[in-house]
Amino acid sequence: MFRILFLVIFLPFRLLYQIYLRLSLAFQSRREVYEIEFPTVFEDSYKSYFVKKLQGKEETVTRLELLILLKLIQKNGKIKTLDITLPPLEWTLSEFYEVRNQILAIRESGKKVRIFAKEGGVGTLLLLTAATESYLGPESEFMVLLPSAEPMFFGKFLKTWGIEVQAFASGPYKSFAESFTRGEFSKEAKKNLETLILDLRKVILTALTNGNKSLESLFYKPMLSADELLSAGVITGIKTENEFFSEDRKLFSGNYPSLHHSIKEFRIFPKRKVEVVILPLEGGITGGDYLHKNRENGKIEAFSLIPNLKALAEDKKIKAVILEISSPGGSAFYSEQIHQEVMELKKTKIVTAYFKDTVASGGYYIASAVDHITASPVCITGSIGAVSIRANLQKLYKKFQLNKEAVGFYPFRDIHSEFQPLSKQSVQYLESQIKKIEGLFYRRVSEGRKIPLEEIPKIGMGRVYLPTVENKIVDSLGGLLDAVHLVKEKLGGKPIILTEELPAYNLKNKIPILGGLMTELKFLESLNEVSLLSPVRLAWKNRK
Repeated sequence: MFRILFLVIFLPFRLLYQIYLRLSLAFQSRREVYEIEFPTVFEDSYKSYFVKKLQGKEETVTRLELLILLKLIQKNGKIKTLDITLPPLEWTLSEFYEVRNQILAIRESGKKVRIFAKEGGVGTLLLLTAATESYLGPESEFMVLLPSAEPMFFGKFLKTWGIEVQAFASGPYKSFAESFTRGEFSKEAKKNLETLILDLRKVILTALTNGNKSLESLFYKPMLSADELLSAGVITGIKTENEFFSEDRKLFSGNYPSLHHSIKEFRIFPKRKVEVVILPLEGGITGGDYLHKNRENGKIEAFSLIPNLKALAEDKKIKAVILEISSPGGSAFYSEQIHQEVMELKKTKIVTAYFKDTVASGGYYIASAVDHITASPVCITGSIGAVSIRANLQKLYKKFQLNKEAVGFYPFRDIHSEFQPLSKQSVQYLESQIKKIEGLFYRRVSEGRKIPLEEIPKIGMGRVYLPTVENKIVDSLGGLLDAVHLVKEKLGGKPIILTEELPAYNLKNKIPILGGLMTELKFLESLNEVSLLSPVRLAWKNRK
């Protein structure tokens, strides 16, 4: 009743605003080109007005905002050509891949997409090869690094210093601890990593070459110039910025797509929209600080996340939650706590997940609780299993004439000592704990993914891989907007309003001396307990 009364009272003002919008668009009726420069980085935190003023920098956009803008451009029949400038981009591989797919969708809608760049790496090339026309500056240069890995092994080095590391893992593919215990990969772990890298490389090369295998060898070169890319037919031409951004283009204003959409969607009595929340979860999984429960970038902390999930459950306006996850794993104990809270959230909301860059081990543990998983085709996932490492520094201490004496020790007390070798009883206990955590993890995946428990070892035991629908590890492949579309369907096609719950801006995250070092130390401390960690960490940044 109050809503209808409110709409009636403010209807004249809304109509006047619509007239204003239509007049402003009328002056752009003969324009054809929309121009956009992609952001170097995406905004990943909420910043207060004071912080924005203090920084004094141009405001950046979130990834979601860019994706929505590209979707509006795709649906806008008035825009005939999209001109994109690519500055040096510090995006992850999944971000490049998702934006590339949006560019392809714009092309498929009948529009021309022109892109200009001067430098970059594989990610920038992924965008350039998706365009109708792509141009580089005469001096352009691209550093190319396809998926590969060169992990370091400290096992023999540590032993020379008298440091003995014992590892307890739930499967031959759970190789996180091998860097500390061995001089090289085990046969099983190496084969698994090779398969992952080759699969990921195949996906990227297929996109870069648009399926033309004869071009694959070009991208093995560590550096590519504009001339090389032009002669291979990868780009359309070489131009200066002035030549590309000619003044005779009929440009729309920057806010044209959103204004056009507002007019198109205007209703005298609009339908009530339901709220859908996107909750980004990124980083290693720990408990965090119980006394300071603010969510921070790059961390998944149970003490701050669980109250956030409870608040979402209690908010009646919110009908669905999308967990946008990117995590290599972490504490088994806190992964289980967060999993249980997601299960509680499902009692009152539709809960789905979007897998971004890496969702492995504890990250997958959390996600197995949701209703539906949409994954980026280039996301590294799996690593279903548990691992624990324990260091014995007795020989190292004695090298430096240091000694400890055990007083009042009792059974299993040696587990908490870095000076005592483990007794046979303690070894058996730790092995049983790993099997217990593995068993619980397997049950959570079996229950959440509707996979028979006896089949879980086929996708478990620490294996890492790209997501597939066939083995039921995920439900669909796509981007964040695909995950949003799915939720909208689950809500019966009702109009939705998207809210992105970003963590508050924290200065400690930006200045390493204030917070970065302590974060790393806390994360390493968490390894003393049974952990769920991915054996692979591949960072895909497009840095020159």
